[in-house]
Amino acid sequence: MAEPNTDESTSKTTPDTEVVTTRVNVAFPFSQIKVQEPSEDLAALAALVQELADLVADVAPGSKAQQLGKRAHALATRLK
Repeated sequence: MAEPNTDESTSKTTPDTEVVTTRVNVAFPFSQIKVQEPSEDLAALAALVQELADLVADVAPGSKAQQLGKRAHALATRLK
């Protein structure tokens, strides 16, 4: 005797669904990228940050002030 078909997936109705897809194209302007030497203003700003970091280390000594000073000195040296 054959078993009746009990596959419920074919007998259920699926609700109407909307599938929305969005495609975004991103274009990078590689032809407009210009590599330049750091400007004098940027180097002066880095020197100012270095001086401020030294002042902070004098007023509030500690490990964080030392780390800040090292980072400021490295930045100023790199931009000179």
